[in-house]
Amino acid sequence: MRRFFFDPSKRSGDTVFLSEEESRHIVKVLRLKAGDAIDLLDGLGAMYHAIITNIGRQVEVYVEGLVAREAGVGKPVWVWQGILKGDKMDTVVQKCTELGVTRMIPFQSSRCQGKLNQMQGPKKHERWQRIGIAACKQCLRLQPIQIDTPLTYPESLNTKSDDNGMLRLLFWEEEKNTHLHDLANIDKASSYALMLGPEGGITREEIELARLAGWRTVSLGDRILRAETATISAVSIVQYLSGNL
Repeated sequence: MRRFFFDPSKRSGDTVFLSEEESRHIVKVLRLKAGDAIDLLDGLGAMYHAIITNIGRQVEVYVEGLVAREAGVGKPVWVWQGILKGDKMDTVVQKCTELGVTRMIPFQSSRCQGKLNQMQGPKKHERWQRIGIAACKQCLRLQPIQIDTPLTYPESLNTKSDDNGMLRLLFWEEEKNTHLHDLANIDKASSYALMLGPEGGITREEIELARLAGWRTVSLGDRILRAETATISAVSIVQYLSGNL
């Protein structure tokens, strides 16, 4: 079944008008017609079965009923990601969405190869949001990932959670002493923050700033992983250890 997101504030009784972007996809790409059945995701954890009633600039649908409601997303996992070059960032956004990451904070550090200017930043952010939404539809995730606008590295360190029990882990290729299995009671944390750098890694000066902000450096092993592989690996391992998988 085709799945589309809608704004709950645009619902009037059993009638919903979809956004122009979703409507364009329905009409121009999928060529669906009045009478076709679709599923609607409200972005709050609920999925509804619906029927297209009118094709136009904003497709009108009739909501037949609730199909599913997400019971819960488990322990929150936030990812601080150094901005990657080319389509590597797209891959990370897609896979983090599929793996259940709650929030992503993209940042520009000194070794980022994919630096963004004031014009590129908003465009990239919109693209990442579209990729996240598409990944939600594919993996049947009912609540979309939250993706922040790109920040500088110091700004990203100031991004705080209301959860004082959040475990902050910075995965650093030069950390030789501490691995994930060395961390006692990692499964007891109430939420997790994971930081991974860009292709060039994170400098020692940036590491020290992070440590002052409460981050703990850990290793992903002796192999030097590609930046996108490191993020996917770290998220997968932590999601498993947290009990979310």
